[in-house]
Amino acid sequence: MEKDEAAVVLTPHDPERAAKISPLPPPEEVFVDWLMSVPPHACLEDEARRQVELIDSRPTLHPDVRCLRALLVAVAGEGEWHSPAPRNL
Repeated sequence: MEKDEAAVVLTPHDPERAAKISPLPPPEEVFVDWLMSVPPHACLEDEARRQVELIDSRPTLHPDVRCLRALLVAVAGEGEWHSPAPRNL
């Protein structure tokens, strides 16, 4: 393996290592950035639902992504909030 190739090799699904290399921005910051990116006449609820669906399509969720999801669910309004992962009670 050449030196350049070694720099980009990551173990798949290794969130701890990936977080050390490139930490996620705070969920509140991502939420505000998303909110500012929504077109002026778009329905915020629909746009938030689309983002929640996108997040839910991922196999595992980082705690900060779960927080972002909760913020988006609050904007999406209608309906009941469903946890993206089953709980062991």
